[in-house]
Amino acid sequence: MSVAMKIENPLKAVASVSEVCRKIGMSRSQFYLHVERGTFHAPLRLSSNQRPYFTASMVEDILKARETGIGVNNEYVLFYERRPMQEPTGAKDHSMLIQGLKGLGLTGVTTNEVEAAFAVCFPKGSQGTKESDVLRTVFRHLKRSGDV
Repeated sequence: MSVAMKIENPLKAVASVSEVCRKIGMSRSQFYLHVERGTFHAPLRLSSNQRPYFTASMVEDILKARETGIGVNNEYVLFYERRPMQEPTGAKDHSMLIQGLKGLGLTGVTTNEVEAAFAVCFPKGSQGTKESDVLRTVFRHLKRSGDV
């Protein structure tokens, strides 16, 4: 009696650019920058509609490059890791959010205004929300409310 081993994450025969980006945790724009630099393989194109795709072996190479820091062109590469947003516990923890809002033109924003907007936008906290999404949501709330 033979027992077949189950592969944890089997690779499909072909994968789209979006699928590869999800696997390596990278945006499409950053991914294409690495393609231009030769860090990752350039996608092949379907003859019927020119849609880009990658073969399973190409995906393996890209995953290996991301993991080891050595591109498919055998050059060293450093990848930036996305940091999850820390949950604010008080006024001092909104400093990065305030800095981001000031960078978007809300130069007169106060800590109290940001805390109030954050509480309205994220009553249960922002755990698991990207920092850019928190900034965008609070910015839009402040602009709509006309407080700043």
